[in-house]
Amino acid sequence: MVSVAAVDLTSGRTFEHDAHAVMPAASTIKVLLSAALWTQVEWGGIDPNRRLRVASTPAPGGGGLLESMHPETALTLAELDLLMLAVSDNAATNALIDVVSMATVNRLASDLRLTHTRLRRRMMEAAAVARGDDNTTCAADMVALLGALARAEGIPRGACRRVLAGLAQSQHTDVIPRHLPPGDRVICCKQGELETVRHDVALIDEGDRRVALAVLSAPPADADGLARVAALAYARVAPN
Repeated sequence: MVSVAAVDLTSGRTFEHDAHAVMPAASTIKVLLSAALWTQVEWGGIDPNRRLRVASTPAPGGGGLLESMHPETALTLAELDLLMLAVSDNAATNALIDVVSMATVNRLASDLRLTHTRLRRRMMEAAAVARGDDNTTCAADMVALLGALARAEGIPRGACRRVLAGLAQSQHTDVIPRHLPPGDRVICCKQGELETVRHDVALIDEGDRRVALAVLSAPPADADGLARVAALAYARVAPN
């Protein structure tokens, strides 16, 4: 199954295909976690300059830059967030989950009416997956979240800027951008991949036009095929 949602945030044009199909979220859940982190920062509940030693962060065994650093290295929460968004570091993600809390993340999901998006486990927590406690989302929810970040609706403006700045530095940009037409644009994107799924979600900013786009697949679609579906959805919401 390939699930697609796209919204031109400037014109309001939409395109959906099985957009409410619920799937394991994989790393796309990290966008919501980052939004919850920076919302708490804006409200004064979390200090983004607080440092955590690498030795004190939970290691999921899934690889990542954090696991390769010296145990005495101390990174700020802001730096951990950048690692989570830019290179999808799982150990950094788990450290932030402990700081922000699953309850806070899920409360934000409820506030934003992301009906099918929930954080239920840490990254690479196989025992939780076996119990059926998987993180979930759908294409429609991901587009709604990106739209909220773009418009600062339900999320403080300062928090939106920080999340989008991190997503704009993503090192995983080989799906949604692959077959888009030539043009000047900033793409704030987050991929998610497991043995069972392959996803990509993005806010595409072209200055006078912004498009929120999500393509989710289970079992995992071929990356190029998923990129072509994304380009088709992008074209379907383009101005006439």
